[in-house]
Amino acid sequence: MRIPWLLRVVERLPLDEIVDVFHAPVRGFFARHPRIRRALDGSWLGHPLHPALIPVPIGAFTTGIVLDVATLLGSPWAARGADLAFLFGLVATVPAALTGLTEWSYLDGNPRRVAFVHAVSNLASTNLVVGSVILRGMGLRGAGIAASSLGFLILGAGAWLGGELAYHYGAGVGRISEDRRDPKA
Repeated sequence: MRIPWLLRVVERLPLDEIVDVFHAPVRGFFARHPRIRRALDGSWLGHPLHPALIPVPIGAFTTGIVLDVATLLGSPWAARGADLAFLFGLVATVPAALTGLTEWSYLDGNPRRVAFVHAVSNLASTNLVVGSVILRGMGLRGAGIAASSLGFLILGAGAWLGGELAYHYGAGVGRISEDRRDPKA
């Protein structure tokens, strides 16, 4: 199987020590709190929850970008819609991130490293959107549009890595059915 160049780069990054600093307490927390883990991982639903939630912030941010383009093309009504779309996307990011953190707690090796870069890129993207919302609120719409546009590009890279986690590594695939067979999980 041909591995895309970006995935090869991420797999070779010397991140294991940094990843372990964050991963050990996350895995430990969910081991101590299995009810929280089950609530966030989707085992109660019979399907991982993270992939079901991520389209909401991605869709909201995409809507915001489209409305920003409409604003730049002369539609003043679109500016308020873009602002609201980005705010909604930020709110929707919280459950998506929490469920992703739960999924990450199950991973080891290359998938754990790739998921860490996935999370860091999504965090960077989210911070740029937060900055964009602040800049817009200060009346600096052009700077806000630039920040959200950069954030959207970074989000695309992070989303691609998330897809590789599912499709290349099979992260989360079959885990729920295994948990349902184990009454202690």
